[in-house]
Amino acid sequence: MIYLLALAALGAPDRIRLEPLPKPAAGQVGQLGFSITAPWMRGHIDLRMPETLVSSAGLHFIDHNRADMPPLSIPAIWPEWHTDARTGAISYRYRTPEGMEFAAEATPLEDTVRLEFRERNMSSERLTGVGCQICLVLAPCEQLRERDTLEPIRAWFGGRFRSLAETTPTPAVKRREPWVLMRVRGRGEAYTGPMDYPDGWWVVDQIADEPVIARVTDDGKWLVAIEWGAGQTMLMTNTRIPCLHAGPSDSVSLAPGAEHVLRGTIYLVPNDPDRLAERLRKVWRKKPAG
Repeated sequence: MIYLLALAALGAPDRIRLEPLPKPAAGQVGQLGFSITAPWMRGHIDLRMPETLVSSAGLHFIDHNRADMPPLSIPAIWPEWHTDARTGAISYRYRTPEGMEFAAEATPLEDTVRLEFRERNMSSERLTGVGCQICLVLAPCEQLRERDTLEPIRAWFGGRFRSLAETTPTPAVKRREPWVLMRVRGRGEAYTGPMDYPDGWWVVDQIADEPVIARVTDDGKWLVAIEWGAGQTMLMTNTRIPCLHAGPSDSVSLAPGAEHVLRGTIYLVPNDPDRLAERLRKVWRKKPAG
């Protein structure tokens, strides 16, 4: 109700729209994702779904060119997004030549986008270390596009919904633009990997209380948040883009024919952290296991 009243005050229709991102040229890599437009936005945000997909067999998919990360294959025919005219949901399914099948579905609701990503082993060999990166890009939205600052990025840590500008070490100490990871209480506290990548990211000292990362609009009226449920290891923001990651952190083993399902949600809501926290607790209590 609060959301609908806010939209009415702005004279905006109460509908979130999803549109597939443009296809790359034949035989080229490109972003396999979609844009999200909320009524209050000036512009849109994009979800790369996935950015990468990897297993013990190698890199099955990457949506950009990196000399040190060549994929096992590039889609000869780009995966086709299909739209449900009734619900506005969009989805695709794709199988790589080496036998990894993956599928995505996104459903727009009143003030959220429900996400589902499936990984299925269609090869004859067991695959370990199956995992993906899914990246929420804020740059195409006028109210969310400011780069190289942590101030509008929020997470729950130290018992409060706080700006990541309050974390340490600071960008001034690191002498570079902020690209930070934050461990999540629980699984993240067991992390023993590197804490810094030269000229790239670093892991902050603070621990997130909840597996959610958000960005408040420049006028302070709205926020965008993303979550992939409990059990995540890290939150991440690369302010050079800028983008948000809240997982998914799951890395699983899949026998031939086995499937793993990841479920998340993007919130496009008024800037009311207490209300968002209440909603998140309800979602996590009833979210099905993958």
